[in-house]
Formats: sequence, C-alpha cells, structure tokens
Amino acid sequence: MLSGLASLLLLMAMGLAGVALLRRFAGYLDPLEQQAHGLPMGVVLGSLAVLLLACLFGLTAAVIVAVGTICAVGAVLGLPRPSRWTTWPLATRTALIPALVLGGFVVRWVLLWTGAYTTDSNDLWVTHVNLWGDWARHLGDVTSFAYGDNFPPVHPRLAGEPFAYHYLTSITVAAMVKLGLKPTAALSLHSLLFSILVALGVYAFAKRLTLERGTASLVLVLFLLGGGLGWWITVEEMYRTHDVIGTLLHHPWDAGLQKDGNFQWMNVYFSLIAPQRAYLYGLPIGLLVLTLVWESTQNRRPGAFLIAGVLAGLLPFVHLGTMLALALITPFLFLLFPQWGWVRFFAAWVVLAVPQLLLQQGGTPGVLASLRWAPGWMAAPDSWLWFWVKNLGLFLSLLIVALAMRSIVRPAARRFLAGFMPLFVIANLVVFQPWAWDNTKILAYWFLACCILVGALVSHAWRELPAPLARTFLAIAVLTMTLSGALQNLQQLLGKDRHRFLTADELELAGRVRTETDPHALFAVGLQHNHPVPVMTGRRVLMTYPGWLWSQGTDYRQRELDLRAIFSLAPDTEERLARYGIDYVVVGPDERRRFDADPARFRERYRSVIRTKDYEVFATEPERP
Repeated sequence: MLSGLASLLLLMAMGLAGVALLRRFAGYLDPLEQQAHGLPMGVVLGSLAVLLLACLFGLTAAVIVAVGTICAVGAVLGLPRPSRWTTWPLATRTALIPALVLGGFVVRWVLLWTGAYTTDSNDLWVTHVNLWGDWARHLGDVTSFAYGDNFPPVHPRLAGEPFAYHYLTSITVAAMVKLGLKPTAALSLHSLLFSILVALGVYAFAKRLTLERGTASLVLVLFLLGGGLGWWITVEEMYRTHDVIGTLLHHPWDAGLQKDGNFQWMNVYFSLIAPQRAYLYGLPIGLLVLTLVWESTQNRRPGAFLIAGVLAGLLPFVHLGTMLALALITPFLFLLFPQWGWVRFFAAWVVLAVPQLLLQQGGTPGVLASLRWAPGWMAAPDSWLWFWVKNLGLFLSLLIVALAMRSIVRPAARRFLAGFMPLFVIANLVVFQPWAWDNTKILAYWFLACCILVGALVSHAWRELPAPLARTFLAIAVLTMTLSGALQNLQQLLGKDRHRFLTADELELAGRVRTETDPHALFAVGLQHNHPVPVMTGRRVLMTYPGWLWSQGTDYRQRELDLRAIFSLAPDTEERLARYGIDYVVVGPDERRRFDADPARFRERYRSVIRTKDYEVFATEPERP
C-alpha cells in the first residue's frame, strides 16, 4: 500500500512539473492540452533525470526521492495557486459526452490492468496473448534496472552489446519497483495511468484540429476500438452454430483465424499501445510535438517550433517508432506550411537526437539496416486493394469521402492532416524493419489522422442528416468500424485469452537466483521468450529469444552457435565460458528440449548451486576452498 502510494506521488510530482513547464513556456496551449500533454512530458523528463543520475550513482531510493523532490518543488513554484486553477476541462456540462467516453475507457482499463497478472495454484498468469508475448521483454528490462544494476544500460538479453531499444518506460517502472512495488504490479499500474493519459492526448489533439468535443470523442472511440472486418469471422461462427449468445460468451474473437484470414491491421490498443508500452510515452510526446508544430504554423510562433524540436530530440530513448513517424510526416508539413521556424525545429531535433542514437545504437544503423523496397507491404496473397478493404472495412470508404469533402474541417486543419497521408503510401512501398508488420508503428499515426477525418465526416453527417434512417445508418457504420475492437475487448474481459506466464517452479527459481547470485552475474540460459532468469531476476544472459533480437536488426548467429556449444559441453566449452565471462549455466525444460542439455554431465564438471523441481543452476567457477 505504501509502495503504491509512493509510486503515485513520484509520478504526480514529475507529471505536475511537466504541466508547470508547459504553462511557463507554452501558455498558448489550452488547459486540457497543458494537462494531457504536460503530465506525460513531465514523467518523461523526470525519468530521463533518473536515468542520468542512476548512471552516476546507481538506481537507489535516494536518487528517486531526489528527482521526485526537485520535480515537486518545480511544480509548486510553476503551477498557479489553487484558487486560480482553471476548471478541469472535462468537468463542465458541455463536456458530458467526452467525460462519458473517457470514463468508459477508464472503467475498461481498470478491469484490464487490475487483473493483467493473476496467480493460480502459485503459477503466474497473464490475460492477453500480446502481453504474454511482449511483456516478458518489458519485465526483463524493468528487473535489469531494478535488480541487476544495469547502469549505464547494456543489452540485458545479449550481454556485452549496446541496448539498442527505447527503454525509458522501463526506467520509470524500475523506479516504482525500487519504491517497493512488485514488477508485475508496477507495470500494470503504470500502464493503467498512461493509457488514460494517451486517451486524453488523443482527445486533445483531435479537439484542437476539429474544434468540436463530440467529434473528438468519436475520434477517440474510432482510434482505440477501431479494426477491420475481422468481426465477420465471429458473425460466420454465429451463423454456423445458430447461437449468437453462446458465441459471444465462449469465443467472441479468434486471433488464429484472424491471422489465417490475413487481417493484419489489428486494434491499435491491443496490438501496439498495451503490449509495446513505448507508445505510452511516444504517443503523448508525438502529439505534443505535432500540436506545437500546428500552433507554430498557424500563429507564427518560432519559439513553439524550438520547443517541438527539443521534445522530438528526446525520442530515441522514448519511442523510436514515433521518431520515425515524425521524420516522415514533418517534411511534408514543411512543404504544406513553409516557414523559417522549421529551421529551429529540425536543428534542435538533430542536435539532440543524433548523439543519443549513436550511443544507443552503438554506431550501427540498427533496424534501419533492414530498410527495403516491398510494394504491397503484407497484402499477399490478397490483392492490395482487397487487403485494405477487409482490413479497414467501411472506414476506408468513409475516409475517401472525407478526403474529397472540403467542409468537414477547417482548410488549415485539412491541409495539416494531409501531411499524414503520405505515410500510407510510404508504408505500402517500403519496409523499415526486419519484421514487415512493424510498419504498423508508423501507420498508427496515419490511422489517427484518418480517424479525425472520418470522425469529422460522421459528426457532420449526423448534424446535417437528422432523419432517423440516416442516423441509424451512421450508427451502424460506427459499429462496423469498432466491432472488431469491441469483440477483442470482450474476449479478454471474459477471461478467454488467458495464458500461463511462469510456473510456480520458475518463480521459485527466479527468487533464488535473485537472492543467491550477484546482480552483475552473467547466465547462459535457453531461448524461450519467458525464461524466468532474464524476465524476473534482472541478471544478464548470453542470449535469449531470437525473435526479439532479429526484429531489432541484431546479428545473433555466432552467439547462438556458442550457446549451443556450451549446452552440448563441446570440447572448447571452457574457452567459450571464459571469453564471455559466464558465471552460471541454467539447465531446465527449454535447455533440455532445444539443446539436449544433460544435467548429469554438467554435474560431473560444475557445481550445482541452485536446484528446483525442473531447473538446475551450475556455477562455472570452481568451488573455493
């Protein structure tokens, strides 16, 4: 209880400091924007400060308290007195619709994140397949900082290599763990709070461009619940079984059938924001940058360009996908709104970001080395047109109408949103990372712009066509565009997407490794993505799940050969162990299955220092007399 309160106070202090900064340097933003964008910006800046100080002094409670105290003092000095606070933007009668929409998402996320991790028969379970997949990596990052003293950060899953990843959200959560929270609880609490801030940021951005609360609320629904025609698979199942209620209650969403049907554009929240986590910082910072760019182009504020460039310069450790999306969007915005202030924006961005990228990527091009020409993106075996028709559904038809109509948004806003449209063309011609599906990371910003246009079209039609038949059609249209996301939410809410994350034995192993080995020890472990040592102990490993390394553009082939040689006890095993400085070798189910590792042979050569039902840990150093 106290640890949770301390974590909330830390996040509040950092967030309010960010609001104070925006009030001081960007007072032209309205109160909602200052709060929606300032809170996450403050946590980002505070987390960067924690990262810097941890590299100098380690991640200690003193460092965390110092950063929190400085942020709290800055917030007190920079924010207005309580009597001068502006009314909360969503607490007025005219804001009833957005308050209800946001309130609905808050209730949904409370249910999601309070039950994200559960314990059953002492096994740890997770409530969505994407969390089961991606959060093993995020938990490993968090524990490497909180338990493994990984400062300055090096790759926790490929020992000795640069940590070429946007890990700032994990720094924040690691600070919460240092304040006493369990890693799983800290990740869930952090995701809940920042999901709400992401929603506020999307609403504020849509409202600025459309000037309408109702339209902005609809944009939020389309963006967070949007999906293609994948819901038709569920309808077919209802028709086949003649059981509508039974289908909804027992199997409303089938991810396997979605993949077989080549439905690649999935719900943004469950495919990107929730599992990948860097979006929790990337989206708010990206939207703040774009808001400042809009303000600069409309009201000739060179200072806003400079602030936007500085914020964009923070993105290497925040979210590389957002940085790439902005790098593709802003040149088109420059062409659409040419001003000298752009020089400040790009200069600040380059000066701040390039040194961070060189440090982060170790001087290599990273994932961009996989840049390649790929017309059609992931459409095959479907035709390109049919691929997008079924992945976007009626949304695509309404988008075409919205692009053709000139009256649904202001001319300047229409031109600004046009700067996002080339993203669609680029992402359908060029693949930027090893895994082609990762183009969705930049398409998310195109989709948001399209949601604003489609939301404005639907709102305009609702006002201009009051006839019941027309409004019924509009309601059905919105339902078709959001039903896939709603069904996926229902699948999770009913507990039908539940996966065992770690067994009781694996949790026991992790606890013993954490208490009985040095935080800087290096382990050789198997390649399962949720191996308990790299996930829950914070210890560095020689190598882990190849899919993550491949998707980040890392050449791991020699490392895997060395790992196989070690587990097979090849003649030169001792030389390989010494070359990497490996302290412990773990033999468990994955090591036996994948590498035919024989614990009996290891016992003949090395000391067994930890043993559980399924796992055994061997020390590579001889026992001291």
